[in-house]
Amino acid sequence: MITASRILHIPRPNRLTAYIQSRLRPLDIDFGIVSEVLTQYELELTALPRNLPNTRRNRNLIVNTSSGKKILKLYRSDWRTSTIVYEHSILKRLAQLSFPAPGLMVTTDGNTFINKLNHNYALFDFVTGTNYSSSFLLRSHRLKLMAKAGQTLAHLHSQLEGFLPEGQHHLGFVSYVDGRHRDIAWHTKKIEELKAKSSHLTVPQDIVHAKWLVQNSHFILEELSRLDELLSASSLPRVIIHGDYGLHNIIFQESGIATPVDFELARLEWRLSDLTSCLTKIRYGTGDYDFESLGRFMEAYQSVYPLSDHEWELFPQAWRFYKLMGAVQYWNSYYETGGPTRKLVSARDAIDQADWALRHPDKLFSLRTK
Repeated sequence: MITASRILHIPRPNRLTAYIQSRLRPLDIDFGIVSEVLTQYELELTALPRNLPNTRRNRNLIVNTSSGKKILKLYRSDWRTSTIVYEHSILKRLAQLSFPAPGLMVTTDGNTFINKLNHNYALFDFVTGTNYSSSFLLRSHRLKLMAKAGQTLAHLHSQLEGFLPEGQHHLGFVSYVDGRHRDIAWHTKKIEELKAKSSHLTVPQDIVHAKWLVQNSHFILEELSRLDELLSASSLPRVIIHGDYGLHNIIFQESGIATPVDFELARLEWRLSDLTSCLTKIRYGTGDYDFESLGRFMEAYQSVYPLSDHEWELFPQAWRFYKLMGAVQYWNSYYETGGPTRKLVSARDAIDQADWALRHPDKLFSLRTK
């Protein structure tokens, strides 16, 4: 069993910087709004709220209340209500299954989120423990964490097998038999829009990256169409995936339990997509894959919920398809959020990772026996 006290770690400088910045900047949610939201839960503040460090997509506060420590989350303004319902449906199901995940607080009206001034807020139980994603770790300790992470993801997939959440998520399948919300027609239209937008950039480095994406857009779409046809006919198993799984979204508790957090991207997908999302994050600073960690993760996953021969056969194609879709999503996100440049860089990197699966299927297959 892994316990936080047995894992030696030293926070990286960027983690310390993020912590200091979170304490120095103004609250990410207006103090008056915090009080109004907590009133809907019949809760009161017992201390001043503070910003949650290392948060990216949303603004989150740590709030000490009359019912204990909580996380108050402000969803992005472009995040659909139906997608919040979808996420919360999954979290409620995990609670029924006693699976470790953030607990949702319910308002006096029985709702799991509320709307204030056209913004949506939700309140979660605070998960006590340690996140090791931005820490220096002993090699043996990192490998233990990777094994626990693989085992936990396998349990998550297996326990949610067959479950269909309420609401809908725009990035996943409509159902266990229907196609995707964002199908090839969506990608075709979106790429044309992105090509047009890319002609109006003014920042030199952004122009360079966008030009490369435009030049390769026909190849991206052609490959997406080919792979979509191949994989759609393959009957790959669909499960509820986490969508952004990795050490950055896992809290390791003193008891040895690993608790995944941030289920915003959880959706109905091939489980190979979740594995691809996670495995492609396990890299050294040079960009090369850490195969020892990859092997430890997959060995633990396989021990709980093994992939079929059919899934292993199609893993390189599913890997490639997922990363090409991701490239379009990064490219699109750059314009939806007004940057930064790193989103265009991430789009190009996703294409490089998609190409890696095509060039090195043997290395991917080697994870089957590690």
